[in-house]
Amino acid sequence: MVNKNQDVTYGVLNWGPCVMHLKISEEFHQKLLKGAEEARATKITYQHKLAGIIKEEYEYKDLPHYLPEVAQCLGVYDAAYERWKNQKYKQKPEYVLTSLWVNYMKRYEYNPPHDHSDNLSFVIFLKVPEEIKKEQENYIGQSGGPGSLMFTYGDGDRDAITYQAVQPKERDIFIFPAWLKHYVVPFYSDVTRISVSGNVASSIKLNQLRDLDKAKLVTNTEMEEKLKTNQEE
Repeated sequence: MVNKNQDVTYGVLNWGPCVMHLKISEEFHQKLLKGAEEARATKITYQHKLAGIIKEEYEYKDLPHYLPEVAQCLGVYDAAYERWKNQKYKQKPEYVLTSLWVNYMKRYEYNPPHDHSDNLSFVIFLKVPEEIKKEQENYIGQSGGPGSLMFTYGDGDRDAITYQAVQPKERDIFIFPAWLKHYVVPFYSDVTRISVSGNVASSIKLNQLRDLDKAKLVTNTEMEEKLKTNQEE
């Protein structure tokens, strides 16, 4: 029971994953656009590795070329994560950029609900035509509308927040846990939207995997030697 004139202190639990949004610099924007056109010119498709119903998806080459700017964004994410969780890292994560690709998304195309591999994923919007913005302004409904980026997490009734709808703008970057389900709604204007997606792995976990592979190799070698010894005896 709370008295009418009594001050009340309360807290609300953080619920769901940490998703961060910020703007990339114009310099990084132009750098990614140039790399996107170079990737498109190679015609090396990335479709076979992706869930999207999108015809033009190409892999960026020379990932180290983009590392300085990606690292800056990840540093901001780490700071946001600590504040979101209200807890400092015991050991600051070290990341490895494992993949980077560009999506040339056209009308009627979409990305069904899916997640990614590794630890973190991100999406950067390089070009968002005005026609899509108009579609969103004219949209009548309760979801994010045409061209929206949607994040979904957990189950619950209407009192629970189980999804976030984003209407992306140029130079927006969203960084989120790779396991977080997300999808992209189609738009209907005859235009092309350009976005870049990437995955980031923890170098610590990668090192652990390498150690595990070495352990398996040693074990297999030892078994072969034992079998050889037994046969000789």
